[in-house]
Amino acid sequence: MYTIMTKVLSVKVDKEKLDEIEEIAREEKSDRSTTTRRLLDMGMKEWRINKAVETFRQAKLSAWKSSEIAGLSLREFFEILNERKVDWVGVSRSDLEAEVRAIGKELD
Repeated sequence: MYTIMTKVLSVKVDKEKLDEIEEIAREEKSDRSTTTRRLLDMGMKEWRINKAVETFRQAKLSAWKSSEIAGLSLREFFEILNERKVDWVGVSRSDLEAEVRAIGKELD
């Protein structure tokens, strides 16, 4: 068995955010610290996904490497790209339609 090293991080949040954290903690029947850690994990995961999508969109990284940054399988990453309407095939719709028309003419 292994232990996870933890460190204390103190942050200041405005009253509205603290109230919201406490409300979520009550809803989840959890304490404020556990709830804050969970929300931080969720936010960090979303940040990694956004970063991976953006680096892929800018053609800085492959889909495979971007999926690793996002912490997702390649299939999950492609699903995210589809949801966000990011072209990952590398062929535009108009190019594909033109290709289909050209093939159709060849078959006639």
